[in-house]
Amino acid sequence: MNTPHNHKDHMKIGRYQSWLEDGKLKLYYHEFGNPSGMYCTLSAEETRGLLELLSRNSDGINEALYMNEKEAHSNYAGL
Repeated sequence: MNTPHNHKDHMKIGRYQSWLEDGKLKLYYHEFGNPSGMYCTLSAEETRGLLELLSRNSDGINEALYMNEKEAHSNYAGL
């Protein structure tokens, strides 16, 4: 099995290490102390579908990010 450490361009997304390989999205997760992990591959078509879904919803994602940043700032200022 290839691990994300064998690839130059990988990104941590939540608990998952992710990278692209031949147009396919690869996800890998292993919890410390747990002998099993999770490995997933999306085909190039599935990866494109996910990209399209995220692109169509970019306004909502940006709005959620703004609200999270605003909340974090207000929590920090309230300390």
